[in-house]
This record gives sequence, C-alpha cells and structure tokens, in this order.
Amino acid sequence: MDVEMPDGTIITDVPEGTTKAELMRRLGMTKPPSQEWMAKTMAGMTLAGKPWYERAAIQMGAGVDTLGKGLRQLFAGEEENKRLQREVAQDRLLKKALAEASDTKRLPEWMPTAGSALQVAGEVLPTMAVPFGTYTTAARALPRAVGLMRGPATPARMGTGALITESAIGGGVSGALTPTAEGESRAENVLLGTGAGAVTPAVLAGGRQALNIVTPGGGRSRAGAQIAEELTQGAADQQLALQQTIQNLRAQSGRQGPIPLSVAAQLRDPQLARLEAGSRARSGANWYDFDQAQAQAVSDELMRATRGAENVGTQRAARSANREILYNQAMRSINEPAFLSDLSRFKSNLEVATLSPEASNPAVRNMLTQLSTEIDRLGQNFTPEHLATIRANLAKKAPLVPTNAYDAVPRDNPATMSVLREVDNILNNATNNRWQDVLSAYKRDSDIVRSAQAAGKVREAFIDPATGRVRGVSADVAGEVPKITEAGLGRAMDVARGPRRELVLDPTVAARLEGILGALRQQNIVQGVKRSATAGGGSNTASDLMAARAAQQAGDVVAGMAGGIPGAIAKGTIDRAIDVANTFRDRALAEALQDPQRLIALLERRLAAGQPLSAAETSVLQILRSAPAAAATN
Repeated sequence: MDVEMPDGTIITDVPEGTTKAELMRRLGMTKPPSQEWMAKTMAGMTLAGKPWYERAAIQMGAGVDTLGKGLRQLFAGEEENKRLQREVAQDRLLKKALAEASDTKRLPEWMPTAGSALQVAGEVLPTMAVPFGTYTTAARALPRAVGLMRGPATPARMGTGALITESAIGGGVSGALTPTAEGESRAENVLLGTGAGAVTPAVLAGGRQALNIVTPGGGRSRAGAQIAEELTQGAADQQLALQQTIQNLRAQSGRQGPIPLSVAAQLRDPQLARLEAGSRARSGANWYDFDQAQAQAVSDELMRATRGAENVGTQRAARSANREILYNQAMRSINEPAFLSDLSRFKSNLEVATLSPEASNPAVRNMLTQLSTEIDRLGQNFTPEHLATIRANLAKKAPLVPTNAYDAVPRDNPATMSVLREVDNILNNATNNRWQDVLSAYKRDSDIVRSAQAAGKVREAFIDPATGRVRGVSADVAGEVPKITEAGLGRAMDVARGPRRELVLDPTVAARLEGILGALRQQNIVQGVKRSATAGGGSNTASDLMAARAAQQAGDVVAGMAGGIPGAIAKGTIDRAIDVANTFRDRALAEALQDPQRLIALLERRLAAGQPLSAAETSVLQILRSAPAAAATN
C-alpha cells in the first residue's frame, strides 16, 4: 500500500497493516505530524465511504459551525477566547482539507471546489433563515450599529442610498460574527465587512444599469440621450415641443431627394454634424453601408442626368435629317426674280465692304474677295444653293488649320457677321421665310447635340467612355462606383461650358447636376465643422457615467477578490461587456444620425413612455424644430 508522510512524501509498497507511526519510526522520522497533515488525515477519514449527499452535508456543516464559533467568541471570557482561537485555526485547516478532498481536478485551479462552495453556503445559511433585523442582538457589540439597527426598514422598499447603509451595517455585523484566530483582529473584520457591505448595493445598482445598456434597446436609449445632451437647450412645454419636433422631422425627411443625406446634412445643423463627425471617427464601420448607398445614389443620379451623352451620334443624325427635309422644302419655293435682285445688291455691298477698315485684315479681305469672285465666276448659274453652301462654310467652327478663305476668316469679326446676316436675308426673301425654318431647326438640334456632348464631358470626368472604367478613386471595393465629390463635379461642369463660358448643358440636365452638387455640398457640412471637445460623439450622459463607474467598480472588486488570472478574466469580462454596450450605443447613434425616421422612433419612444426630458435633452427640440425653415432655404 501507499502511505503519505507528514511532509507530503508518498511511501509506496508499504506492508499492509503498517501504521504511519510505525513507519515513521522505521524511517527514523521523529518529527511529529504537522497540523496540515492531521487535518488532511481527518478529512479523508471523515469523508471516506460516504455517499455524495452525506459528503455535501458535512461540507455545509463545516460552514455553519463557523458562525456558531463567532457567536461564542463574542460572549466568551479571555481564557475561553484563547481556546476558541486555537480551535478556529484548527477548523480552518480542516475546512481547507475537506474542500481539497472534494476537488475533482477537472476545473481550473482558480475555480472554487464544490466543497468550498458548500462551506460558503453553510456560512450564509443561518443569515438567510432569520429576518435581517434579528442581527440587532449581535450588533450590540458595535456601538455605531446599535442605533442604526433598531427597527430596520424593509430592504425591498429602500432606495439605493438607504440600502447601502443597511448593507454596510449587515457587513459590519457579519464581520463581528466572523471567528478570529490568534493574531487576528475583530475590528478589522468589522471594517472589512462594513466596506464590502456598502459597496455591494452600489455595484449591483450599477450592474443593473450596465445590464440595461448591454442590449440593443439600451443602446438606442443611450444614443437618443447622447444626441439630446449634445443639442438640447430647454423648452417650456417638453411634451408639446417633442410632438412638434417629430412632425418637423417627418416633413423634412419627405423632402429628401434621390441622394440619401444624413440628418445633419438635411437640417444643415453644425451640432448634429459634429456628432456625426465623432460617430464616424469612433465607429466608421457603422457608416460604411450609408456611405456606399450614398455614393451609389450620386453615381446613379449623375448617369441619369448625363444620359444624353449616350445619344450623340443619334442626335447628330437626326439633326442632319431634319435639316435636309427643311432645306429641300425651302429650295423648292425659290422666288427667282427676288433672288437675282438681292444678289446684285449684295455684290455691290461686297465691293464696298472691301474698302472698310475691317478689310485691312487680310483674312477678312480674302473672304470678301473670294465671295465676290465666286459670284462672278458662276454668273447666271449662281443659285440660292451656292449661297447656302457659302453660308455654311462661314458659320461652321473654324478649323485649326484653314484650307480656304472661308475657314480663315474670324467668326466674330463685324464684317463676317454682317455678311452672314445679309445672306440670311437674301435666302429668307427668296424662300418666303422658309430659310428661317432651316436655321431655327438646325440651331435647336445643334443645341441638343452640344448639350449631349457637354453631358459626355461631365460623365467622362468620372467614367472612361471607351472602357467603362472608373477614373480616379472609386467609392467601392469592386471599383465600379466612382467617388464623386463636390469639387470634382464642379470642375467637370466647368469643363462642359462653351468657349465663352456660356452654359451648354440642357437646362434640365444642368438643374439635375446642380441638385447633385447641392446634395454633396450639404453632406460636406460634416467636414466643414470644427470638432469641439465633444465631437468624439458627445459627452457621456449621467447614466453612462454611473454605469461605467459601477462596472469599473464591480470589475475592480471582483478582480481584487479573485486575484491573479481569475481576477483578470473577471475584469476582462466586465470590460468586454462595456465594449458591447458602447457598440450598441454607437450603432444606434449612427442609425439615428443617418435616418430621420430612426431619430423619430427614438423620440416617440420617449414620448410614449411619458418621460420628461432632461435639461440637456430639451434643446434638441429647438435644433430639430428649425427643419422646415432649413428646408425652405434649399
């Protein structure tokens, strides 16, 4: 058989029937067994062969006995107290040995054994069997407790402050009833018990608050309070003001265009913008979907506004076809005598024009001379079609490399414009004003073509028309959505203007692009605001601070009690709970700042609960109540 010696050494293969004392003599061990060894031996003998329920009863009985010895010490004399103190020291060794004997070695070392838990239950059991007020007799040993303990109130009806006082007294009484070993101080036990009793209700109250915030609903409540705290100033009738605010938010959200904007952008409110900036800095992931949706909406609206860019070729063909029809109609209605009369006068005017100051410009003089020469060259064969061709050459955009006198002449020269006017007059007179129909239709169709070309320039600033590839920075991971900024769109629209900076885009297209630009400008309020001290998301509400302090206090208390790895784990768990709570709060805050309907829902819940708004919460009403006025300035 195996025998464990007092020093913990295990002797194997010992003959059956050999006593430990005999074995010690054989081995020359004369040192008497230690108290620890004796306690282990007694524990093993006590629990050996017992069923589980008897073993549990023994463990609880060891705990119950602790309170009894503490009571006896209170009323014992000096000699009796010394004897009891020695017993207390021995009992502690026995209780430790009993607890270790129940250790299954399956749990981490820092976890209490089943025996330890049962002993604690045994110590608490007597205190649960009687009303709290019956501690009064024992508390007479504590002068301060005597007066406070008389006629104690029912703890269930107490506020937290009163409960802290009651628990402090109870903790002090428990400390007084804790048996002491030699060298220990009952006064220390009283102080420690009083302190532990006082902190428990505060931790539990904070724990209840912490539990409340570690939920999505609690996060929404905290988010609403945070928005309110940052923005509110006060209102005479909070309930009425809250109802008005909800109505205004509904009206404002209905005015939103195709591009989603945050609440701060919709209301153009710098305080909400600071909240948004803080929310983005602290939890940017909560804004990812919103930003993606906004970028996609901006891109889609830009593509819709510049849809004409896809039809430039078709519109050019339509312009040519329309001109051909109207031109043929005009030429079939020529009044020959009227044309010849006007042409003779025009020829004379050309000769006079060559003597004008403008003709000192060689390009102008060459154009006048070329036109006069062409009329002379054809003589009676010079027709309205010839004159219309010359007019087309003079009216078209001058090429970079001119090939004839008509190409080289400046288009804005007075002589050139005078020739064009006189040619149009001759053709109108010869066609009974049908030539004007040709000019008007061509200008209309040309404006459409130019607008489509200008829309293409805007689109091309962000999308390569040949490959469809996004130019510059993309707003999505796949690289399919261009990142369209206020500055970038403004530059693209400037490029789309005509040579004299005139507006070339169709007014409807220009209005839609201006709408996109305005939306981007509104959203940029977040970048425009200066971040204040609370721009990180607003200062904490009182409830947040209470919960944070209580959770921190609870973590410190638990960590201090457990110590080592257990304490670190407990503290880490509480810190993780705080992180979860803040995650819920941050998400709810971002959602409310992104969608007026969610903010309305937060306010409606407060209204339905009949909760009066705090001094901080009430001023959100003034900020949000200005929504219609803000919308009217759009």
